[in-house]
Amino acid sequence: MNTRSNPPYSTPVGATLWAKGLLVTSLVLAVVATVSGLFQMELISRAGTTGITAVEAAANDSRQQVIGLLQIGLWLGTGVAFLIWLHRAHRNLPALGGRQLKYTPGWAVGWFFVPFLNLVRPLQVMTEVWHGSDPAGLERDEGPDGPVLRNQLGAPALVSVWWGLFLVSNLLGNFAARMALTPNQTLDQLQFMSGLMALSDALDIPGALAAIGLITRVTSMQGERSDRVGHRSAETPAASADNPARVG
Repeated sequence: MNTRSNPPYSTPVGATLWAKGLLVTSLVLAVVATVSGLFQMELISRAGTTGITAVEAAANDSRQQVIGLLQIGLWLGTGVAFLIWLHRAHRNLPALGGRQLKYTPGWAVGWFFVPFLNLVRPLQVMTEVWHGSDPAGLERDEGPDGPVLRNQLGAPALVSVWWGLFLVSNLLGNFAARMALTPNQTLDQLQFMSGLMALSDALDIPGALAAIGLITRVTSMQGERSDRVGHRSAETPAASADNPARVG
């Protein structure tokens, strides 16, 4: 058993603001990318019927490349900000009354980078963060069977939606990116690849909204639960003074 003292509660509001700001920017870029992808699909359709000019093709390629580079840079920045928030949110769980946690703050982040397990572990980590942050679960977690009961709880709807959209969007995006590397594609292949990419970008819109809602909700719950924990701690000395232990 780990006997080290738990770190004190530290509000993740700062990390929340950074993550939400980048997610909002990602959402806007996802809208732009989706529209641009639809334009590309229309261009490819015309290329197979009436034909297109070299200028139109070059302009489309340039636009898509710029959007793609912006998406990569923003994806990296948003990912770092989100993981910083997640680490801080999970680190707060012991100070919020969480006992016998299944994961550590370090592995809460690390599971995102472990092949295959990164398909399920982040969902389980976020579920633990949610239930460990929920102020309504404080009394449950303080009971003798608290950790067992907490670990039996399933993923909340918002957590499941966030993770499902993240997985599907990335799966489609990765598949489309691999297709883009195929040389000498036919127009049908280009159209199919463009459709997958546009769908991936479109799914990023509700995905960003779900992530924003998740971060906002967990941060709010942690603040409320911290207030309850502090209130109970303040009551404990008063209760002891009202009922002093008998000596001798």
